[in-house]
Amino acid sequence: MRTEMSAPSETTDLTGAVRDVLGETGAIGATVRQIATRLDHHPDRVAAALATLRSQGDVLRMGRGLFVLKDFERLAERADFVDPESFVERFEREDGISLGRYPGPITFRSNETVPVHRWWPYVQGYSAEFVAGVLAASELPRRATVLDPFAGSGTTLVETRRAGARALGTELLAPAVLAARVKTHFELDPRELARSAERVLRRAEQRAPGPLPFLRETRRQFSDRALRDLTRLRDSLPPEGGAVANALRLAFGQVLIPSSRLHRSPCLGYGRRLDESARPPFERFRGAVAEMVSDLAELEPVRERWGPPAVIRAEDARAASWPSRSVDLAVTSPPYVNGMDYVMNYKVDLAWLGYARSYSDLRELRRLEVACDNLPRRETAPYLDTSGVEDPWLAEILHRIRGNLERKRTYRRDDVHAVVHRYFADLRPVLDQVYRSLVPGGRFVVVVGDSLLAGVYVPGDLLLARLGVARGFRIASVEVARRRRSGQRRSFLLRESIVTLERPRSAR
Repeated sequence: MRTEMSAPSETTDLTGAVRDVLGETGAIGATVRQIATRLDHHPDRVAAALATLRSQGDVLRMGRGLFVLKDFERLAERADFVDPESFVERFEREDGISLGRYPGPITFRSNETVPVHRWWPYVQGYSAEFVAGVLAASELPRRATVLDPFAGSGTTLVETRRAGARALGTELLAPAVLAARVKTHFELDPRELARSAERVLRRAEQRAPGPLPFLRETRRQFSDRALRDLTRLRDSLPPEGGAVANALRLAFGQVLIPSSRLHRSPCLGYGRRLDESARPPFERFRGAVAEMVSDLAELEPVRERWGPPAVIRAEDARAASWPSRSVDLAVTSPPYVNGMDYVMNYKVDLAWLGYARSYSDLRELRRLEVACDNLPRRETAPYLDTSGVEDPWLAEILHRIRGNLERKRTYRRDDVHAVVHRYFADLRPVLDQVYRSLVPGGRFVVVVGDSLLAGVYVPGDLLLARLGVARGFRIASVEVARRRRSGQRRSFLLRESIVTLERPRSAR
């Protein structure tokens, strides 16, 4: 590695070369390391050249360490960029639907103080208030059946039971399945739960610390004291299966992230220093159980309003099957296109609760997920060929993504178009199964967002609505629930929408 100072002409040449690379990468931009690799220069020198260009106002830093030329700051002003409004206008013209506005709260954040829902925060979910509103507006008969194919931690299922209806759900992520089952088991005896929790704590106090989970970064994530207490608590829990045992395991799972340096907002990351004086895990566990006991006692007086016990399958939504014409309403929120890696975000829960015992287990679970940008390449390989894509919008978008990747040449992965192709292919069987299970006139309410990928705008909500039409649904409405910012470009506004599809009453 060379360490001598660069001559002025060499620095000027490098600055020009960096500008040229950013011109070629266009709207996607590039990181310091990507530019350095492409130019075969040391990253420190590239960073210095970028600093010079930024001081001159020629280059901007975007999200996730990406740099772009000033010319690419405002994507909507570029002739080669198809912006969100263009798709909205095209959707109205081609599909006959104008986007509406949903006025209420929708994010899970409000659930963090709501009884029962607060037992296991699932930040990717939607609010209990939103689900309650959908149920009320649907005017369902008391013993109606409501399905959530991506059930998460059970927000739809809890509100369905509370409304007196029958709740059905599928979920692939084991900790979320555990949460949904515990949160919908209103019959749990709060007194027995409290007594069992104290027995667990007594056993834990007398037990020696146990082995750590397989995750390599465990010691970085937790203080030594927290690790001692958490392993003792984990090893004192009763085996999973019974209602009380499951609730205790959920309470343990609830204290994992608060006892660590980590946070989920929404992605897993480091956000705190290790603090030995922080509230210890034993105390957090006792507090989590106390919340459950209090909420269960609050539910008891309205027992006569409960719907029947919820049915929650630990199953891939793409493979699930429910009886034909047995569901009155379906409500869900699938993963967003090229969005979160749920295995990565919940790997701590998976490891500590024993649902994953190796990195191989995590890889296998990721393989089964709806496509995200951490999907193994062997899973996207069949989707590199996009010539058979039926929807013309999607075909155009995949073509643009591929073109941007070819221009950039150095990107985190060169098969983003295949990931997006696979994502929508993953949703097709879910739409088919929901359509089949709905009664004629039944509705499928889907909360979903759009994306900005490789410098290309992807209207995930509108594409899902069009995909639904191709499966036999009628689009009842598309309502914008909130605005959000792109992780790729913080200045680029995205949206989260409520897409309502209906199985026509005349459908066979």
